[in-house]
Amino acid sequence: MAANFETKEHRPYADGRGPKVWHLYIGDVEARFASYKSTFLKILEDREAETVYDVACGTGIDSVMLLEEGYRVVSTDGSEHFVNKARQVRQERLDLADWQIGFGDWLDLKSAEVKHPEEGYDAVVCIGNSITGLPDFEGENRTHLKALQNFKDMLKVGGVLIIDHRNFDYTMAHKAFAPSSRQNIYYHCNRVFNERAEIIEKDGKVVKIVLKTYMDVSGTELENDSEMQLQKRGETMVPALEMRGVHCYPHTVEASPNS
Repeated sequence: MAANFETKEHRPYADGRGPKVWHLYIGDVEARFASYKSTFLKILEDREAETVYDVACGTGIDSVMLLEEGYRVVSTDGSEHFVNKARQVRQERLDLADWQIGFGDWLDLKSAEVKHPEEGYDAVVCIGNSITGLPDFEGENRTHLKALQNFKDMLKVGGVLIIDHRNFDYTMAHKAFAPSSRQNIYYHCNRVFNERAEIIEKDGKVVKIVLKTYMDVSGTELENDSEMQLQKRGETMVPALEMRGVHCYPHTVEASPNS
């Protein structure tokens, strides 16, 4: 995601555990798409977009949806584990053989492991709260401005950049999650339990949120995973994998940098 992480081990999802369980975390795919697909596609249709660059593709779920809708999609992610998961999806689908997938650093997108069209893209998308995984290494939003400029540089003149993030305005004002925070449009999973979050402050300001939770892997191929551990869920012990240390670096909508 960003070249300024000291080592690959410091990158988001570097331990590979998140990507391993992400399909379970997503849950009901149709319920997910029902929450935002029509709005998302309308933005692209209104701009008459044909080419899309997904700069935070994860396991590829949104990229595949766009490909199935007829868009020409190039996909990158800052986690090699997620890139490998997306490539597995491509390998299982003959109709996706031409889908370009590679590692892509938001601070150096021109060196991403894909071939960009010389004329640029009609749309660049960065959704699923992904933008908050980028720390402001340089301070005063300079790192975020650099990433946003790089997104912009990937666009054709008149192209559209689509970014979203969770309601951190509430979190930063109240130093707690909004009551509606469980109503996440991207994840429809009934397997998550023991959710907890560490809100880290500096000079009285929320600067980082570390999310931790367990994923119940009962009845899945992950029951026999080497990292599986039994955890108490309610009154029952269940096989689980810990999703640990998902770091978010929040900012309010008003304070978001404009490039």
